[in-house]
Amino acid sequence: MSRENLFLRYASPSERRMISREDLGFYSNIVVGSIYDFDEGSANDIDLQGLQTFVGPLRHCIAQFPYLKIVTRDASTEKPFFERATSLNIQQHLSVVVDGGPTPTAGNPGDGDGDDDDDHRRMEKLLESLVDKPNSIASTPPWRVVVRPITPARCFVAFAFSHIIGDGPAALAFHRAFLDGLRQQQKTGLLHVNPPLAMPVSEFTLPDPFDVPGRLPISWSFLLGPLLAVLLPKFVAGWLGLQANAAKVNEGTWTGSDVFFEPGAQRSRVKMFAINEAAVSNALKASRDHGTKLTGTVHQLVVRALRKHVTDDKAITNFVSQTAISMRSSIGVPGEEWGNYASGCYGTHPANVGKNDEATNERLPDQMWENASSLSKAIAERAVQLQDQPLGLLRYAPSIRKWILGKVGGRRDCSYEVSNLTSFDGGSGHANTNVKHKEEKNEEGAGVGEEETTSCRLTNYRNKSSICSCRITKMVFAQPGGVVSAPLAFNLVSVRGGPLVGTITWGQGALGVPIESEDALVEGIRQSFVDDFAAIDSS
Repeated sequence: MSRENLFLRYASPSERRMISREDLGFYSNIVVGSIYDFDEGSANDIDLQGLQTFVGPLRHCIAQFPYLKIVTRDASTEKPFFERATSLNIQQHLSVVVDGGPTPTAGNPGDGDGDDDDDHRRMEKLLESLVDKPNSIASTPPWRVVVRPITPARCFVAFAFSHIIGDGPAALAFHRAFLDGLRQQQKTGLLHVNPPLAMPVSEFTLPDPFDVPGRLPISWSFLLGPLLAVLLPKFVAGWLGLQANAAKVNEGTWTGSDVFFEPGAQRSRVKMFAINEAAVSNALKASRDHGTKLTGTVHQLVVRALRKHVTDDKAITNFVSQTAISMRSSIGVPGEEWGNYASGCYGTHPANVGKNDEATNERLPDQMWENASSLSKAIAERAVQLQDQPLGLLRYAPSIRKWILGKVGGRRDCSYEVSNLTSFDGGSGHANTNVKHKEEKNEEGAGVGEEETTSCRLTNYRNKSSICSCRITKMVFAQPGGVVSAPLAFNLVSVRGGPLVGTITWGQGALGVPIESEDALVEGIRQSFVDDFAAIDSS
């Protein structure tokens, strides 16, 4: 790789945090996967087990998104910077994995994957293999695409990428472009043309980061608490009630195990679940009727499940949540603009609310609906508020790398995290797809935060008189068990007209119970969450 004219720009404080975290081995890949269904007629002309089938659509994505063409230099320093890769070898980023079982047989799109539970187990296995897979961020752009054929007309496409180059909504933009690339390939008759695997990269400008200087003003009152917590001795800071992060963790907060790091031994776990479309519609209606968004309701279901399964210890008085939010709407950029616009909003949930109702399996009590509404409003406000964003505090850290390392041995800053990518329009190909989506977009709960779902344009073409030959019918979203973050994360995404699919992810050893007990604990939480979600009464 030539080093001529490669420098792009220095990393921002938020990007430095992600670079240091990955360089230390604390966090690897976000993974957003999609089920792609092809109509039977087109399935006869496409080989989903062939690498070349996906090279053209992938080149289409690479040409569209600059962040797929960058590497990171000086990651272990306080001034890391980005460079342009002068060329890409597609084989380093694309692979097709064929299961060792029976050869897939033809079937109707959407019917060919057999047992959903079996399909979910395959996805869990693939997701677990990708979230912890290390990246060579200094030599190769940190992302990969793995395709798993399911039938001749259906495949699962997993896009795994470093948080350095993007967030959850960026992955939605990737899948939309990949879908466009597949459709263009079919429409133009290029299915049997083998595009080259080597791809030269022409010069480009890397967009400015979200947290450019001056965009996130910090007031003295917001800065004072974290600043004094760092400068004062720990016992004095504790006596004064000061802490170095934006969360409100106290002695009664459940936070799993203390932060630990074992180089080479860290393992993330993934457990999937799905909520059918009817249950999601009921939950959306009930949420609207109670003045909340779906993400606010999800938080109450998570807390309800934690109360049942995490502990009976009376010392646990509350749970602290973090909601991942997209800040795109705060600066007026589209909802799927590629880049890293993630921030967070914290909330506190008392451990005793609704316990009597839970014991008799009653529906969500009024207090929990009120809590859901209050949190939804706080998330919505945070998503458009540039002043006093926790993200803005990073620029005051003398060393972001040392700050991250300093968390090892301490308490985690929250009990759990919720990231909701909301509803994705997989593209039925009907002419009224956009119109219907616009009618429904305000009913889809919170985006990676509380933003509205964007109008899902199918760029470059749409045949209004026919159904498109390829569409996305299901999505799934996972992330690693972060070494220094919440012990549990709930990651949600849905496709319009399909189920809401979620994953619960955690770092092995992070839950504060013996490792051999973790699966049973998370399964209990998962089952309670799914059951309570399905029991929401929209009437």
